[in-house]
Amino acid sequence: MSRTPTATNSELPALLASAGRAAAPILAVVAGSGQVARYAKEAGADLLMALSAGFFRNLGTGSLASFMPFANTNELTERLLREQILPRRGRTPVIAGVFASDPTTTLQATLRRFAELGVEGITNWPAVGFADGQFREMLEEEGHGVAAELELLKAARAEGLAAFGFALEADTARRFTEAGVDAMILDLGLTRSLDDVVQHRDQLQEAIARLQQMLAAVRATGPSTGSGQGRQPLVLGFGGPVTTPEDFEQLLRQCELDGFAGGSVFERFPVQEVITSTVRRFKSVRLQAGAQPSETRLGEMIGASRAMKEVFRLIRQVAPHDVNVCIEGETGTGKELVASLLHRYSTRSHGPFITLNCGAIPESLLESELFGHEKGAFTGAHRQRLGKFELAHRGVLFLDEIADLSAHGQVALLRAIQQREITRVGGETAIPVDVRILTASHQSLAQLVQAGSFRADLFYRLNHMSIRTPPLRERKEDIALLSEAILERLKVQLNRTLVGLSERFLDKLSRHAWHGNVRELEHVLRRAALLEEGSILSGKFFTPQPFLARPVEQGVTPVKEVPKKVRSEMAKAALEQAHGNKSQAAARLGVSRKTFYAWLGEEG
Repeated sequence: MSRTPTATNSELPALLASAGRAAAPILAVVAGSGQVARYAKEAGADLLMALSAGFFRNLGTGSLASFMPFANTNELTERLLREQILPRRGRTPVIAGVFASDPTTTLQATLRRFAELGVEGITNWPAVGFADGQFREMLEEEGHGVAAELELLKAARAEGLAAFGFALEADTARRFTEAGVDAMILDLGLTRSLDDVVQHRDQLQEAIARLQQMLAAVRATGPSTGSGQGRQPLVLGFGGPVTTPEDFEQLLRQCELDGFAGGSVFERFPVQEVITSTVRRFKSVRLQAGAQPSETRLGEMIGASRAMKEVFRLIRQVAPHDVNVCIEGETGTGKELVASLLHRYSTRSHGPFITLNCGAIPESLLESELFGHEKGAFTGAHRQRLGKFELAHRGVLFLDEIADLSAHGQVALLRAIQQREITRVGGETAIPVDVRILTASHQSLAQLVQAGSFRADLFYRLNHMSIRTPPLRERKEDIALLSEAILERLKVQLNRTLVGLSERFLDKLSRHAWHGNVRELEHVLRRAALLEEGSILSGKFFTPQPFLARPVEQGVTPVKEVPKKVRSEMAKAALEQAHGNKSQAAARLGVSRKTFYAWLGEEG
């Protein structure tokens, strides 16, 4: 007889009921040890997952070992639960991976044993979707396929456990959703950290395109009826090239997810500080679905001023129409946010959103970046590579700092737009592309056209419509709203109580020039949160600077007046935010590397 999933004293029902409505992302950590489980719980993880992959990671091998017949995978997971995770989980719900075709016992016996241990949910792991080709066909023929995993999830619900469908393909995601699972875990691929920034960005965009297909399959089924609740399942992304909170933020800008699940990304360095910090930083990312549009908010953009309301209006009005848009504004005013919202509210929202910073690409590599190249096209071209136009096919291509595009690059871009096709470097075949182009610039393109440094014909192709993002000094009435939102993130990142700002601090902020705009405001508030001890920040270390034609560094209390212990904490926090890059950390604090090293060594 079917029972209601999850125990009544569990926090899991509330998490499942928040699907599509939560403001903060739901984070599930795949814990390979009790240490990881403990620190993830203390950092605010919403769910803990016990998968046999975690057992092998804890032994120092890769997750893929869990798909090999080294041992009974369900017995390994049970051992991990008993010895490591359950004794340290506190009140955090635990989801366990179960192999659907265990030959040593019945499915019902395994599920009941896990339920008696205190597990609240079940997912199909190892999932057959990790296999392909002839091996996959053999697994299906032997009864180890998706059909068996469906029966597992249905049986889990019958035993009073929440069913988490783990899918790697759109068709599997559809079938699990139609079966009425409580949650979907959509895999983005293997977790790999790449030093090549361009390659990492390409892999992230490819993973997002794959995720969009699975999301479309989940959403197309309509509200889940199998659960009897008439609602969509909770949807989490899993693994893949999402290795930093910045990657996660990019993922949420393009995909309507409720949260994220991962293992090695959280336990790459299994020590308390790193695990705690990583979980908190992921947790501080705001969900797009939770940020419901209002008079003062559209996505991540916030403002009640007339200027921002006009930006919101233009985004809503222009986004549904397939026209090219040029976004102009100073650095730090949110041009990329406008671009992501234009994509989100467009008819291409389920297509890719590909970005390229035109000012960061060497002239010699520009055509390869835009159009891709064939293997052997030039020295170093060891494999075929798709360009941004191909990656953005049937989606959006966002060209940041378009004013920095060289004369040669302008000609190449104009040709691709006019012909609606591209040819890879070293190739001969013309490839049709269907791309909407959004551009951004901190310079006025119209003025550059008049000066003769930007092609007029390209300008008119790119600028069907323009949106200007106003600088913060033109909308100072928004500072209080922006500060409130920034503090919400800081109190999670820094794990401290931050109630608000004093009237004196707000007055100081209103008199500052804000050459760095919203990005500078975030920097000022972070510094205040690090320096001050009270829950209401007073801004005693901040001195406003008036507007000048040439910006100067914001005034702060002289270094010698800041306690040594505080300086040490600031240096360590900056180093963490810069992912260990000491030059970037020093730049964040506005000090030299020599001073930064001195601060690191101070303990008070």
